[in-house]
Amino acid sequence: MTRAPAHIELRGDAHETIASKSAKQLPHETGGVLLGYREGRNIVVTHALPVDGQAGTNRYVRDDVRANELLEEFLAGRADDDPTGYIGEWHSHPTPSGPSPTDVAAMRAIAKSSADPVALLVYAPGRTNPFIGLVTQRHRLGRITSTKAEVSFPASRFAPLGRLPDGAVRGESPVFISYRQSDGTSH
Repeated sequence: MTRAPAHIELRGDAHETIASKSAKQLPHETGGVLLGYREGRNIVVTHALPVDGQAGTNRYVRDDVRANELLEEFLAGRADDDPTGYIGEWHSHPTPSGPSPTDVAAMRAIAKSSADPVALLVYAPGRTNPFIGLVTQRHRLGRITSTKAEVSFPASRFAPLGRLPDGAVRGESPVFISYRQSDGTSH
Protein backbone atom coordinates (compact mmCIF):
# COMPACT_ATOMS: atom_id res chain seq x y z
CA MET A 1 0.00 0.00 0.00
CA THR A 2 1.41 3.41 -0.96
CA ARG A 3 0.93 6.34 1.34
CA ALA A 4 -0.50 9.56 0.00
CA PRO A 5 2.14 12.26 -0.42
CA ALA A 6 2.51 14.82 2.31
CA HIS A 7 0.42 17.91 1.70
CA ILE A 8 0.86 21.50 2.89
CA GLU A 9 -2.19 23.74 2.72
CA LEU A 10 -1.20 27.41 2.72
CA ARG A 11 -3.94 29.75 3.93
CA GLY A 12 -4.45 33.33 2.72
CA ASP A 13 -2.79 35.26 5.57
CA ALA A 14 0.37 33.15 5.43
CA HIS A 15 0.48 33.29 1.62
CA GLU A 16 0.25 37.10 1.58
CA THR A 17 2.85 37.51 4.34
CA ILE A 18 5.40 35.31 2.59
CA ALA A 19 4.85 36.80 -0.87
CA SER A 20 4.92 40.44 0.27
CA LYS A 21 7.91 40.10 2.63
CA SER A 22 9.85 38.23 -0.07
CA ALA A 23 9.07 40.91 -2.67
CA LYS A 24 10.22 43.69 -0.31
CA GLN A 25 13.54 41.94 0.38
CA LEU A 26 14.50 41.18 -3.23
CA PRO A 27 17.20 40.53 -4.36
CA HIS A 28 17.96 39.13 -0.89
CA GLU A 29 16.45 36.07 0.74
CA THR A 30 14.21 36.36 3.77
CA GLY A 31 12.30 33.93 5.94
CA GLY A 32 10.69 33.06 9.20
CA VAL A 33 8.47 30.66 11.12
CA LEU A 34 5.34 28.81 10.01
CA LEU A 35 2.38 28.46 12.35
CA GLY A 36 -0.65 26.27 11.97
CA TYR A 37 -1.77 22.75 12.79
CA ARG A 38 -1.65 19.18 11.51
CA GLU A 39 -4.53 17.10 10.13
CA GLY A 40 -3.18 13.58 9.76
CA ARG A 41 -0.36 13.76 7.18
CA ASN A 42 -1.49 17.23 6.10
CA ILE A 43 -0.02 20.42 7.47
CA VAL A 44 -2.22 23.52 7.46
CA VAL A 45 -0.27 26.79 7.50
CA THR A 46 -2.41 29.59 8.93
CA HIS A 47 0.28 32.21 9.69
CA ALA A 48 3.84 33.03 8.67
CA LEU A 49 5.98 35.17 10.95
CA PRO A 50 8.81 37.02 9.21
CA VAL A 51 12.02 36.87 11.25
CA ASP A 52 14.96 39.12 10.49
CA GLY A 53 18.34 37.50 10.16
CA GLN A 54 21.49 37.45 8.10
CA ALA A 55 20.44 37.59 4.47
CA GLY A 56 22.15 37.75 1.13
CA THR A 57 21.29 36.90 -2.45
CA ASN A 58 21.76 33.17 -1.81
CA ARG A 59 21.60 32.76 1.96
CA TYR A 60 19.23 33.36 4.88
CA VAL A 61 20.00 32.55 8.51
CA ARG A 62 17.22 33.54 10.88
CA ASP A 63 17.80 35.12 14.27
CA ASP A 64 16.81 32.26 16.62
CA VAL A 65 16.40 34.52 19.66
CA ARG A 66 14.04 36.84 17.78
CA ALA A 67 12.17 33.87 16.29
CA ASN A 68 11.48 32.48 19.77
CA GLU A 69 10.33 35.91 21.01
CA LEU A 70 7.92 36.32 18.09
CA LEU A 71 6.62 32.79 18.54
CA GLU A 72 5.98 33.35 22.28
CA GLU A 73 4.22 36.69 21.58
CA PHE A 74 2.01 35.09 18.94
CA LEU A 75 1.05 32.09 21.05
CA ALA A 76 0.43 34.17 24.19
CA GLY A 77 -2.56 35.79 22.51
CA ARG A 78 -4.21 32.49 21.50
CA ALA A 79 -7.02 30.65 23.30
CA ASP A 80 -6.04 27.58 25.32
CA ASP A 81 -7.95 25.26 22.98
CA ASP A 82 -6.48 26.78 19.79
CA PRO A 83 -4.48 24.07 17.97
CA THR A 84 -2.22 26.63 16.26
CA GLY A 85 1.46 26.15 17.00
CA TYR A 86 4.91 25.91 15.44
CA ILE A 87 4.86 23.69 12.35
CA GLY A 88 7.98 24.70 10.44
CA GLU A 89 10.04 27.26 8.57
CA TRP A 90 9.79 29.33 5.42
CA HIS A 91 12.22 31.34 3.36
CA SER A 92 12.56 32.80 -0.10
CA HIS A 93 14.89 32.10 -2.98
CA PRO A 94 15.26 35.06 -5.36
CA THR A 95 15.93 32.58 -8.18
CA PRO A 96 13.42 29.88 -9.14
CA SER A 97 15.01 27.02 -7.19
CA GLY A 98 13.80 24.61 -4.54
CA PRO A 99 15.29 23.65 -1.17
CA SER A 100 19.09 23.51 -1.16
CA PRO A 101 21.11 20.76 0.57
CA THR A 102 21.70 23.30 3.37
CA ASP A 103 17.92 23.79 3.71
CA VAL A 104 17.33 20.03 3.91
CA ALA A 105 20.12 19.58 6.48
CA ALA A 106 18.67 22.39 8.64
CA MET A 107 15.21 20.80 8.54
CA ARG A 108 16.63 17.41 9.44
CA ALA A 109 18.31 19.00 12.49
CA ILE A 110 14.99 20.56 13.56
CA ALA A 111 13.15 17.24 13.05
CA LYS A 112 15.57 15.44 15.40
CA SER A 113 14.06 17.32 18.33
CA SER A 114 10.43 17.34 17.16
CA ALA A 115 7.86 14.66 17.86
CA ASP A 116 5.79 15.84 14.89
CA PRO A 117 6.58 16.41 11.22
CA VAL A 118 7.95 19.86 10.38
CA ALA A 119 7.34 21.71 7.14
CA LEU A 120 9.60 23.86 5.00
CA LEU A 121 8.14 26.21 2.43
CA VAL A 122 10.51 27.79 -0.07
CA TYR A 123 9.03 30.71 -1.97
CA ALA A 124 10.72 31.07 -5.36
CA PRO A 125 8.97 33.65 -7.55
CA GLY A 126 9.47 33.05 -11.23
CA ARG A 127 8.29 29.43 -11.09
CA THR A 128 4.87 28.36 -12.33
CA ASN A 129 4.13 27.28 -8.77
CA PRO A 130 6.32 29.50 -6.59
CA PHE A 131 5.90 27.43 -3.39
CA ILE A 132 8.01 24.32 -2.93
CA GLY A 133 7.19 22.16 0.08
CA LEU A 134 9.20 19.70 2.13
CA VAL A 135 8.09 17.71 5.17
CA THR A 136 10.76 16.31 7.47
CA GLN A 137 9.99 13.79 10.18
CA ARG A 138 11.72 11.76 12.86
CA HIS A 139 10.66 8.11 12.95
CA ARG A 140 11.26 5.26 15.35
CA LEU A 141 14.90 4.54 16.11
CA GLY A 142 15.78 8.14 15.21
CA ARG A 143 15.54 7.73 11.43
CA ILE A 144 14.84 11.09 9.69
CA THR A 145 13.08 11.40 6.35
CA SER A 146 12.50 14.42 4.13
CA THR A 147 9.70 14.19 1.59
CA LYS A 148 8.60 16.61 -1.09
CA ALA A 149 5.12 17.86 -0.32
CA GLU A 150 2.35 19.12 -2.54
CA VAL A 151 1.50 22.72 -1.69
CA SER A 152 -1.95 24.20 -2.21
CA PHE A 153 -2.58 27.87 -1.76
CA PRO A 154 -5.66 30.09 -1.84
CA ALA A 155 -7.18 31.12 -5.12
CA SER A 156 -6.35 34.63 -6.28
CA ARG A 157 -8.64 37.34 -4.96
CA PHE A 158 -8.65 38.88 -8.43
CA ALA A 159 -10.07 37.51 -11.65
CA PRO A 160 -7.44 36.77 -14.29
CA LEU A 161 -6.98 39.46 -16.89
CA GLY A 162 -8.40 38.64 -20.29
CA ARG A 163 -6.76 39.15 -23.65
CA LEU A 164 -6.04 42.70 -24.69
CA PRO A 165 -8.20 43.88 -27.56
CA ASP A 166 -6.64 43.68 -31.03
CA GLY A 167 -4.57 46.79 -31.73
CA ALA A 168 -4.19 47.69 -28.04
CA VAL A 169 -0.44 47.18 -28.25
CA ARG A 170 1.51 48.44 -31.24
CA GLY A 171 5.25 47.97 -31.40
CA GLU A 172 5.84 51.01 -33.62
CA SER A 173 4.15 53.49 -31.24
CA PRO A 174 5.68 55.45 -28.38
CA VAL A 175 4.93 54.12 -24.90
CA PHE A 176 3.37 56.25 -22.17
CA ILE A 177 3.57 55.00 -18.59
CA SER A 178 2.12 56.99 -15.72
CA TYR A 179 1.48 56.30 -12.07
CA ARG A 180 -0.70 59.37 -11.73
CA GLN A 181 -4.38 59.74 -12.47
CA SER A 182 -3.62 62.90 -14.41
CA ASP A 183 -0.95 63.75 -16.95
CA GLY A 184 -0.53 67.16 -15.28
CA THR A 185 -2.37 69.23 -17.90
CA SER A 186 -5.19 71.54 -16.86
CA HIS A 187 -7.87 70.30 -19.27
